[in-house]
Amino acid sequence: MAVPPQPVGSIRRLSGSVQRLHLIPVLPFWGEVLLAFVAIASGFLLWRARARERVLAERLAARERGGHFLGESPEPAAILKHAYVAACEIVPVTRFDLYRIDPEGEVEEAWSLQPGENGELAPALDPNNPFAGKKVDARRLRDLSVTETERSFAPKDLLHGGRPRRLRLPLYSGDRLLAHLDLGSSDPIDEEAKAEIRALLGPLTASLHASRNWRVAVTDELSGLASRRYFEARLAEEWARRDRYETPLTVACFDLDRFKTINDTLGHAAGDIVIRKFGSIMKDAVRASDLACRFGGEEFATLLTNTSAASARTVADRIRRTLERTRFEIEGRDFWVTVSAGVADAASLSEIGPHELLVRADQALYAAKAGGRNRVRTWTERLNRERDTGHRSEPPTPAEPPPADS
Repeated sequence: MAVPPQPVGSIRRLSGSVQRLHLIPVLPFWGEVLLAFVAIASGFLLWRARARERVLAERLAARERGGHFLGESPEPAAILKHAYVAACEIVPVTRFDLYRIDPEGEVEEAWSLQPGENGELAPALDPNNPFAGKKVDARRLRDLSVTETERSFAPKDLLHGGRPRRLRLPLYSGDRLLAHLDLGSSDPIDEEAKAEIRALLGPLTASLHASRNWRVAVTDELSGLASRRYFEARLAEEWARRDRYETPLTVACFDLDRFKTINDTLGHAAGDIVIRKFGSIMKDAVRASDLACRFGGEEFATLLTNTSAASARTVADRIRRTLERTRFEIEGRDFWVTVSAGVADAASLSEIGPHELLVRADQALYAAKAGGRNRVRTWTERLNRERDTGHRSEPPTPAEPPPADS
């Protein structure tokens, strides 16, 4: 059916009504102000979120670069210092206790926050920690871990949910437990902070794993001291540093007296006991910047940086006296062991090389053996003439008899 045509006047009146409708505001003035405020607030929040994302990305990138650097550093102190500084950028740290776990599942080292020379807190080895040497509680470990894959685990405390002030973080390399980090904060730890901490644990775990592998590669298993190969590499490095900065450098060589007799009369098990104990004595006597090694068999050496011959002789004699007073026991039999030592100082010698420095220390050691054992000698220019003439130009360190058997 056809639609009847509308009058022209009616069409014009309808068009005018529509135009007047468009001119009437849909919302009152306060509504438009509210919309504008919401738009501005949304833009500000978006800008802030993107700024925080950029800051987080930059911090994670810096931490990743630091992680690559840490992979080249075998020293736990350097690794943990970097990790602690990074953790302080994430949360206000109040606790930073790290326990390194050996392959047998025991706590081999405990580190905790201690004030340094300038008063600032930093992770430091805690030899008196009550957990040192203790076995890891397997049941407690399961409570703190979550399975990621069939052969990898992660800390349960980093899962979503909750705002704790303390995180207990087992550090795994695959399914091998390397360490346990106990991290505390004065503020609640939110999801964003957890994400950053999770990103930090990656390079920290890799660095601790590399440190363990490095230590296995350069450590003599029986004595716990550095291997000969690593000692010679460090000696070359310190020699180059000594050439550049003209700092003193000293080597001391040690040889256990009549060690073959111990093995022949008491057995090789007794000899192993002596080597382990002597390695412990040497480690306790030298500084962290020095290096003690087992050269092979019953021969040992120490590399003492920024140390004069007189100071090195004092250290060597302290080692000698400690061993002399140590009582050993095997199968109900007590016995004592002594050691002879030779010291050579390269501080004023510019023509020799690191190998010759070892030769001179060994010559001084030979002179100590020839002079009656259980003493320390220092290499001098007259020592070679002394060997030829049999005249002693330098008094030996006096030897004390071992304590009487009680």
